[in-house]
Amino acid sequence: MKPYRKNVGMVVFNAEGKVLMGERVNFRGSWQFPQGGIDKKEDPREAAKRELYEEVGIKDGEFVYEHPEWLSYDFPPDMDLHHLKKYKGQIQKWFLIYWNHGVEECDLDQHEREFQELKFIPINNCMDTIVGFKKDVYKKVVEEFAPKIKEYLEVQSHFTIPSLPHQ
Repeated sequence: MKPYRKNVGMVVFNAEGKVLMGERVNFRGSWQFPQGGIDKKEDPREAAKRELYEEVGIKDGEFVYEHPEWLSYDFPPDMDLHHLKKYKGQIQKWFLIYWNHGVEECDLDQHEREFQELKFIPINNCMDTIVGFKKDVYKKVVEEFAPKIKEYLEVQSHFTIPSLPHQ
């Protein structure tokens, strides 16, 4: 039986509570969160930092939360990914990362380009664009992370210094 490939997924959100999605170069019309493989003997958090930089050029995101479980999905039998044929699917550790910059500050060519373009969207809308075989994992990630995003932004708003009225 084929094993699962260890992988990390990163949900990057901004001050508006929107999440970063990328349209896959090789699967036009399919949008997903940045994700990538964990190298042998690599810590998942370190893999997440590396993959986030390689895929979208972000190196200063703030790690906010780690999903408590490893989540897995199977590759569809007709999927043509030569380098992943030896795997049944992927088992992933997901991280929530705060990064309050625009997509124009991302660099999609740090490594092998995986995304055609990026955009920030409301987290609940990401289910509309994800490929079918990843939907169960994304549902679990959204259920776990949406309240964490809200909590994080509420705490941050309490630390914001109100602006003074104009004189």
